[in-house]
Order: sequence, then C-alpha cells, then structure tokens
Amino acid sequence: MRSALEHAGNEVAAMVPEGEAGCVLVRSQRRDAAVGGCHGGPTQARRLAEHTEQTTAALVLGEPTDDELPARYAAVTGCGTQAVHRAARLAIERSGGHWRGSSSTAADHRLVETPLTDRDPAELIEAIAAQMPRGDSLEISAEAHTAVEERLLVPTHGPPVRETLHTGAVVVDVLHSGVRVAEADLAWSGRALPDLGKLAERVEQALQRARAPRRPAPAQVHMLLLDGSAGAFLHEVCGHLLESTRQRPSLLAELETSHVAHHRLSIDDDPRHPAGFGAHEYTMLGMPTHRRPLLTEGCLTGLLKDTPDGPWRAENARHRPQPRMTHLKLAPAPSCAPLNEAIGDACAPVVRVHRLGFGSLDHRDGSVILEVKDATLHEGSRKHRLEPFLVTTEARQALRDVRAVGCLATVQPWSAYCLATSGSLPVGASTPSLLTGPLATLPHRPLAPPRTAVLTSRSR
Repeated sequence: MRSALEHAGNEVAAMVPEGEAGCVLVRSQRRDAAVGGCHGGPTQARRLAEHTEQTTAALVLGEPTDDELPARYAAVTGCGTQAVHRAARLAIERSGGHWRGSSSTAADHRLVETPLTDRDPAELIEAIAAQMPRGDSLEISAEAHTAVEERLLVPTHGPPVRETLHTGAVVVDVLHSGVRVAEADLAWSGRALPDLGKLAERVEQALQRARAPRRPAPAQVHMLLLDGSAGAFLHEVCGHLLESTRQRPSLLAELETSHVAHHRLSIDDDPRHPAGFGAHEYTMLGMPTHRRPLLTEGCLTGLLKDTPDGPWRAENARHRPQPRMTHLKLAPAPSCAPLNEAIGDACAPVVRVHRLGFGSLDHRDGSVILEVKDATLHEGSRKHRLEPFLVTTEARQALRDVRAVGCLATVQPWSAYCLATSGSLPVGASTPSLLTGPLATLPHRPLAPPRTAVLTSRSR
C-alpha cells in the first residue's frame, strides 16, 4: 500500500505549479435509508435506498489574482491509483494548464475500501416505534438514514491522511389527517449510536403541541427560538452570510473587526465539535480543520473564505467544493434575566418556535426567508398551535435586531442537511434560546422539495 500511496502522491504533486495548493480526495460512500409509520398497529419499515459510490476528485486553487477561475476541479469514478492520475490530469487540462505527471498506465491499486454501515435504518425505525404511544388519534411516521464514508486525502503539500465519517438522522413526524403538525428529530456523527430514549421524549413533547387548538399566526411577531431552532436561524442569517469567495464575497467582507450584530452574539464555527453533526477533521484540501471565530460580542472576527486553509466541503464528486460552515456554537448569556426582561418588553406577540423548516439567503442583497413549521403562542394559561407561516428579513438587520440570548440551561443542539451548490451537507449548531426583533409574517407556501424526495436531500 505504501508504494501505491507514493504513486498517487507523485501524481498529485505534479498537479499544481509551485506555490499553489491542491489535493486529491479518494472516497467510498455508503448511504442507507428507510421510512415507516404507525397508527395503532405494528410498524412496517420500508427501505428507500442502499447506495454505494466510489469516486476520486482533484481540487486545485489558483493564484489570488485569478478572478476568472479561482478553483479548478475534476472528478472521476473509481478509487484506485489510476483514478488519481485521471482526476489530477483532468483538473489541470480542463483549465488550460500543462500536465507534468507521468503518462504510464501502472497497475491500478485500490486506495480505500467499501465501508460497512453501523446500523440498519429499518431497525432504527422499528426500535423507535416500539417506544411510541398507541391509541392516539394522531399518526406518527418516521424516516431514518445512516451514511458512512471512507476518505483518503492526498494533498500537494504534506502527507496523505485518512478519515472515516459516520452520520445518521431520524425524523419523526406527527400527522393529523395526513397533514404534518409537529415533529421531532435526532441526528448523530461518529460511531456512537443515538439515544432513542431522548428522541421518545421529544416525540411526546411534539404530540402535546399537536393536540393544542390551532390558530393563524399574528401579523407581526417576535420569535422566541427554542429547542435548538436558533441554530437554523443563525445558520441562514450568520453562517451563510459569512461564507465568502472571490467570485461571491460576503456582504460583510469589508467590515472585519466592525460591530455588526447584537453585543450578546459570540459565534464560532467548530468542525471538530464532539457532538457536531457533520464533524470532520480535514478539509477537501487535506488540511486540518479548526475552530473559526465569526462573531465576538457582536464584532465580526472572521469569514468562511476560499483560501487554502478555508473550510472546503462538498457532498460528493458531482458537486464542486465550496467553503461551508459545519457546526455553529453560540455562547450563552451568564443568566436568563436579560432574556426574560426582553420577553416582557416585547412590542409584538412572542411566538415560541420549536422547529424552523426550509430557509434561504440571497447573497446579492442579504434577504432571508424562513419557514416556521412548528410554533406555539401562549395567551395566559391557554396554548395555541400556530399554522405554518413564513417570515422574511434582511440578514444584517436581523443580527442587529436580536433582543436577547438565553443562558446555559437553554442550550440545545440543532442539525440539518443544508442544500447549496456544493451539495447536501450535514450541518449543526449548539445554541441557547434566542429572541428576535419584530418580524412580519407571511402566508405559508412550500419552499422545499416534497417530503417524498430522497431523504438525504431534505433541508430542515
């Protein structure tokens, strides 16, 4: 195997001119998915997908002055030394460069093995269903998937490194007459299996919300983001806003060290977070990942840039790598007193948001649209379940208008699959509760692909 790696390393070293950065990523990915539902009877889990893919991709960064083609990329099928040669050569020749590697056709040595799944998603669904309540008028459906990826990264500068990535997720929907009215989810990274008991508790809370009387959302609201839903909010208005490339710079790119957000917002992106959904140790340029401070007490202290040490990620070989966030971490306030005071001073009804749905940021003007799909409104002792609705805001204004951040006791995880040009990637956050400024509500309309789409393409 050492000689095979040396052969691959020689091909990669010939991929870039002196001073440029590049890497070849050899990977074998396996994905398994299943769905199931129960309504008073036994659960029948149905497998949706069992898919394995083996690819090799080459990524080369151009000179900082190369605005036309800052990154060159090529990918081929296969995970051997010949695939490394083909991918590296294509990355150079497609950009008009001159290939300096060998032209020999040496024996093809396999560089990564087909991974084994940790747990059957259908078995996960059956285990979850065994803990669900029976005899309720509400229906319950579940989706589960597991993914494992064996990766070999061969950078042009530095030794080859290996990494195995494990991810999985379970989403439980509560339905009334076939319409989703509440949900609970659980996601994990690494080899540790999920705590299904914790998911059962979240499902029970979702059932309680689903039984509350329903009413439309008020015309204007403050969103009190609970149960980790602040992660989805910050993912759109902060994380995507701070992804910055030469071709599409962040709207805040010229404001580093400036005060751009509420003074209680201190946010890092930490790809190595132990419980971070999608956590990983190496970028697609073969460089170690590290924590990146983004906001410190409201001041802009970092961007997610397309530099050699940037957070390069891509779902698979079909997607061009881009700098992407992984796990946002919002520092909690020392106590919950400021949050409670801000709730009391709110100028519009305070809506408790348990789940945000699909969201998007327009990088041209910073406009954000968010789907609120699981929220309640408390009026004295009465609790109402709100019909799904939309809110729209401007990301920079939303960061400034945050009213308060919760304390350590309110910190909860959030996880999702984020859709972008570099594919559907697992992302997460650890966030306390958060109170937004006043936001106008809009009638609900579908923003995401149908739920019957492939599980790994959904964004939550």
